[in-house]
Parts: sequence; structure tokens; C-alpha cells
Amino acid sequence: MWRWMSAVLVAWRVTGANLEAVQQDGILKLLTADTISHGASITAHGNASKTSKANASKASKAKTTQMEDMVLLLAQQAKAAREASKNKAEDEELEEMIEQLRQELKRMQTEINEAANMSNAACQAAYDNLTVGCPVYENDTLFLPEGFDGNFTPLREDHQSCRETLPQKKQDFESCHKIRASLVAQEQVLLDSFRSVNVFQSPDECLVTGTDVLAYLKAMRDHFGNKKMAWWADYYKLENVTKNITQWNCTAMEVSYYDQMTACENKQEKLEQIACEVHERTNESCTTMPACFEGKWSTYLTEVRSANSSIQDLKYEYRAIKRILCLLDAFVADDLDAKLEECMNTRFSASAVHSQCVDDHANVPKPAYTIPGICDTGVTAILHPDHENFNETEYASKGIHASRCLASCCTVDWYSWTLYGNVYVPAGHIMIDQDLPEGQNKASYGSVEAAKAACEALGSVQCFGIYDANCDGASEESPVELVASPGLDLDQVNESSVGSCIYHMVLGSGTTTTTTVAEQCTWQLNISNSKLPEGKVWKTLTLEHQRFDEAFRFSGCDNAELPQASYCLGIGTENGVRVLKNREGHGVGTGSCCDSTTNKVIAEKRISCDGYLDEYTKHSKKYLTSTKLLRGTTYTTMAEAREACLRKGTKCWGIYDDKCDSVKFLLVDSQFNITSEKMMESVQGSCVYEKMPVS
Repeated sequence: MWRWMSAVLVAWRVTGANLEAVQQDGILKLLTADTISHGASITAHGNASKTSKANASKASKAKTTQMEDMVLLLAQQAKAAREASKNKAEDEELEEMIEQLRQELKRMQTEINEAANMSNAACQAAYDNLTVGCPVYENDTLFLPEGFDGNFTPLREDHQSCRETLPQKKQDFESCHKIRASLVAQEQVLLDSFRSVNVFQSPDECLVTGTDVLAYLKAMRDHFGNKKMAWWADYYKLENVTKNITQWNCTAMEVSYYDQMTACENKQEKLEQIACEVHERTNESCTTMPACFEGKWSTYLTEVRSANSSIQDLKYEYRAIKRILCLLDAFVADDLDAKLEECMNTRFSASAVHSQCVDDHANVPKPAYTIPGICDTGVTAILHPDHENFNETEYASKGIHASRCLASCCTVDWYSWTLYGNVYVPAGHIMIDQDLPEGQNKASYGSVEAAKAACEALGSVQCFGIYDANCDGASEESPVELVASPGLDLDQVNESSVGSCIYHMVLGSGTTTTTTVAEQCTWQLNISNSKLPEGKVWKTLTLEHQRFDEAFRFSGCDNAELPQASYCLGIGTENGVRVLKNREGHGVGTGSCCDSTTNKVIAEKRISCDGYLDEYTKHSKKYLTSTKLLRGTTYTTMAEAREACLRKGTKCWGIYDDKCDSVKFLLVDSQFNITSEKMMESVQGSCVYEKMPVS
């Protein structure tokens, strides 16, 4: 609206009083082109910051003042032009132009009113929406899942009563197994005795003194008569024990126990899941309800401020248009000076431009809402199942031996793992997977992590731990196996001759330790044989998953656990095969059969550690800044530096040889992701050795 006035003024100054030079259509086009789009203005006000709104208001006032000055000067120019020319045609032309401008200004008034209405509508919409969609609660409102009345007592009692029957069921089937095992052992003893009665050693059993045939026959009759009585005695004993064994069928008892266990875990899960839902519903509701009311009130205040700012700017524009209309009337007045004076002294009202929503704001109270008491106290009926004390308060304090948390909201790790070395686990304790074919149905896993996850999912009631026959970690070729509960008595377990170990799963959190030393190294060992010349290599072993500072030696023999022992037993070596053990006493390899032949480790070296070889690629005439080096890692020989770099595992990227003169070696920090492109050219001929990864 402002630029057209400047254009008119410039045109008038150029032409002087010659009104014929004023192009009416051009003025109208300028006015129309710069008409403010008040709908867009409202949107801009709504999205603008407080600073931008203040600047816009100042600009509006300044432009209003500038516009009035321009119109006043234009009126003076019109007066001078009218006095200089008495041409009636020019007067008519002026009147026509003024009428067209008046119509355009009235159209602008209409747009201002429409913009004010839009601003008021936006404010009113925010007011009308103050409580729409926000939940309304009472002080005693509880946020419970559908179908749950808030009383956890029946759920607790149902779960506890189920758990109370488990110990007796477990004792019943375990006692059954013990009795049956005792009867089977008795049966074996009686069976051996019965079989011995059926063996006729030789006629010497019936020898008598002298050559009396009748005496010999009598001795034979007595001998076999006694044998007959012994045979029938053993037969009846064996028959009695066998009948008793058939009566002790423990399968039904064991199935009943595990069915009951499943039912108890279902009840436990129901209790915990409802507890999860109560806590989650409460937390969500107590957070979203105030946020809804506060957010809508904040939106309303923002709309009020925006509408008020827009209305004030529109009032300025409205007054300016009213004054311009007055000044245009002065153009054709008989006493132009008097009319101009009247226009300048009149305070034009802008009451037609207003927002009822803004006017009423002072009397609008902030909507009140009730925050339920549980939002202040939190859920007190039961702890969140993920809480560290949930197991203690719900189960342990009541003597309930529950499984780990089964609800979907649980992240607490209830189990920790304890490693027991040199433990031999008989095959009868290994868990069987009923879904696999017989002979291949041991519950085995190719990684310790997968085995732990499976064991924890079963719970300590069903899974005792993990058996690692070689205690070297797991692989697809040498998997670990799950040990079934009730498991082993770790105080009475047989010692392993090859260093097998078991990871025992127990309730409670474990500890985590960290180290900067390489954790997994691959060793290469040269083994001697006493039948060969001294120092002659008999065979070479490659051992994976060993410690960096490991030590190896041959100690003891095995004739039962290792598959290599069967060969030695087959050739008559009763003691089996010699066992190679590490520092922990774990069997990591085998030697010759355990006879007069002996074995020794005559050479050993690390091939790789934590995925990196003890091999290096040399980058000549390259330089690294000291910030890329590990502090306190200076070595005087390359051998020392290589061992140190390998020891640090992934922490060490390589070795830096200052001046490449084999005098001072420093380790390179791997955190900087060194590449050949990041190395700088060395004017002193320094070199960098890059540690190579295992391919």
C-alpha cells in the first residue's frame, strides 16, 4: 500500500503541476499490486517470533507516518496544479482518479476487516479447544487394565499356592529316581550272581578223596543240589527286584512336576504382566493428562498474543486508510487548506477492527483439572517387575523360588554365571532336546552366548548351567551343552582329567571386568617324542582361544573323556593318551599313548591375538604425530614392541620407528583409524609398521 504513494509523488515531482502526466491506470495498478494480503499476514504473525512481530509493528507505524506525509504533500501538489490550470477537463480527470482511489481504499478496508475476523477466528478456535480431547479424572482414579480391579492378592495367592506344591512333587520324582536307581543296581548284582551260578567250572569241583565211584556221585549230587538251591534263591531274589523296578515308574511323577512348573510360570507371568500394565498405564496417563491441558492453554495464549499483535497492526492500517480517504475528499473541497487541517487534526476511530476473543481474554480463567492421587504417590500396590527389589518383595521374602521375570516389560538380569574348572559332567546330566533325532538330541550350541540365552529362558528350575568339554569357548565343531536341573552337586563332582569346565547359572547379578590385555590368542606349539632324537619335532599343534600369557605342559593321562584315548586303549595302552594342559589345568590337546613314551613342548609362539596376526606391513618414509601414539609405550627392540602390540590386542594399530633406525619403537593408537593416506611424508626417513588382521 505504501509504494504506490511514492510512485505518485515521484510522478508529480517530475511533471510539476501537469496532471495530464499522471497515468490513472498506472496508479491503480501500483495500489492493487501492493495491496496487503491480510490472510497471509495473519499466518505470518502466528508463526513469527516475538522479535519479528515487534519489528513488524514498528515498521507499520513508520510507514503510516510516511504515508500521511506523502498524502499531505500530494494534496499540496494538487492545489498548486489546480491554481495553475483552470482546465475543466483536468479537474474532471482528477475527480475521476480520486474516485477510483477511494473505491480501492474501501476494498482494502474490507480486506482489513476480513483479516481481523480471521485473526479472531484463530484465537476463538484455540479457546474452544482448551479442554477438547483431554482426559478428565477424579482424585481416586486408577489406571487399570481391562478386567482387573486393582487387587493383586488373588493373583499372588494363586501363584504362591501353585509354587507350594512344587517342592513335594520334585522330591517325589527325585526319590523315585533314587529308589529305582538303587533297585537297578541291586538287579545288576543279583543278575551277576545268578549268571555265576549257571557256570560249571570243571569236574574238579566234585573231586573226592579216594576212588570210590559212589562217593564221587554222592559228592556230585550234593554239589549240584546246592547249586540248584542257590540258583532258585537268586532267581526269586532277581524276580522280586525286577517286579519292584517295574512298579517304580517315575515318568508320570516327573511329567506332573514339569506340568505344574509350567502352570506356575503362567501364573507368575500373569501377575507380572498385569503389574507391568498398571505401572505403564499410570505413568503414561499421569504424564499425558497434564501435558494435554497445559499444551492447549499454551496454544491459546500464543493465539491471543498473535491475534492481538495482528489487530494492532490492522488498526494502524485502518486509521491510515481513513485519513487518506479524508485527504482525498480535501482534493475536491472548496477550501482545501481547511479540509486538510481538519483531516490532520481528526483522531480516526479503528473500533471496527477488533477481536472479541482478545477483548475477552482478561476474563478467561485457566481451565482447572484434577490430578489423581496415584500420580503423586505412584503405584504402591506392587513394584514394577523391572525394579531391582521386585524379586525380593514378591518372591524371596515369601519363600517362593520363582523363575526370572517373564513379563514383557522386564529388562533386569536376574542371573549371573560362575565358572567352575576341572569339572567332569556325565552324559546323564546333559539336557536332551526331544525335537531332535535320538543320538543327536543333546541341547548343544555353537556359542556360549547362545547357550546362556537358552538356559536363562528355561530358568534355573530346568537349566543348571553349561558344560564346556574343552573349556575353550564354543564353536560349531566343538559346541557347548546345557546341563539339566536339578544338576550336579559341585562339591561332590568328579574332577576332569582334561580340564573340562561348567558355567553354573545362579540368581543374582554378576560382576564385569575389563582388561587392556588381548583376551583370545592362537598359539602354535612344537611337540617332541622321546622315541625321536632330542629336539626333533614330532608334531605341531595349533591352539585357539588361549590367553596371551598362557603356558603349556603335558600332565597326566586320560582313558575315558577324550576320543583320542580310544585309539590307545585299542592298542593295549590301558592308561589312554597323554594330555596337554594350559596354565589353568584345562586339557587343550593330546600327545602319544600313555606308556613309556613321553612328550614335551619344545617351542611355542603366538600366531594371532584378538583377530590380529603377529605380522606387520612396513610403510617406508612415513611419519605420525605424537598424538597418534600410545603414551608410555617406548621399546628398544622390535621384538619387544611386537610382543607389546600383540598383547594390547585391538588397542594397538601398529608400531612407529622414529628415523627407522631400530633404536626407538613406539606403539600406534588404534582409535584414530590410521590409513596410508593419513600418514605424512617423513624427511627423516621414519617408518610405520601396520599390524595385519587375520584374513
